[in-house]
Amino acid sequence: MLYAVAIVFIVIFSLEAAATIIGNVFTIFVFKTQSRLHLKRTYLLLINLAVADLLAGVGEVCVLVFLKIPRTDIRSLSVWWAVQVFGLFVSLMFLALISLERVYAVFCPLRHRVTSIRAYIFSIAIVWVIGLCLTGLRLLTLYYTNVDPVYAVIAADLFLFIALVIICVSYLSIRSRLYAAKANLQDGQRNSRRDQNMRLSKTFHIVVALSLTFWLPAFLGYNIDAFCGQCFSPTLLWFGNVLNLANSMVNPFVYSFRMKIFKDALKKCWKKRVD
Repeated sequence: MLYAVAIVFIVIFSLEAAATIIGNVFTIFVFKTQSRLHLKRTYLLLINLAVADLLAGVGEVCVLVFLKIPRTDIRSLSVWWAVQVFGLFVSLMFLALISLERVYAVFCPLRHRVTSIRAYIFSIAIVWVIGLCLTGLRLLTLYYTNVDPVYAVIAADLFLFIALVIICVSYLSIRSRLYAAKANLQDGQRNSRRDQNMRLSKTFHIVVALSLTFWLPAFLGYNIDAFCGQCFSPTLLWFGNVLNLANSMVNPFVYSFRMKIFKDALKKCWKKRVD
């Protein structure tokens, strides 16, 4: 029975990983080819978020491939598992960074427009470095048995908790501003750039809500399993991995329904295929 369940989950993992890779490659292509200067910096953050989700999908594919190879070296498997974990860590931290960027764009639009691209690049570099450090700490616990895994779990949880708090506070702040903006629009005060900022913020809220819906149960499950290895069955842990991959897979679908540039790109691809 457990073998049959494992086969089902492997099929689900494979489909999710394929959708994650294809969707995020398309996302990177769409944002990379945009020429709107005032959104270039925001798109740069979204591109890095897509790269992080792409790494999670690639890591899962490689783990599945190595599991099928007889006598696979556990170290090789651990490297690709670390790539997946790295992508998941960085993905959540980019959600936090984009949350802060959206708060800045909504509450300080004039300053946001003149913010240097260097500030964005510096922030992006910090996120990737933190992700590398957390993943490296996880790998240390695998290669060196004298390093207590609890330290790696606590360090990762600390940064992820901070990211979660940033996301929630930013979401509540922008939500209050969105309600105020609706009142202004009813009074006839419209501004196209402000409306575009608000719509992008709403789209990001949907991305965040779905990401946290998929990520939180898996996050809690893995943390409980780290301290209580017998508390969950393998089936529940596999289901947690399904949710983790869904977190990396869902963003391109949201963009396709909410962003005109994605709809236009999909139409162009469809027309080329028909022709």
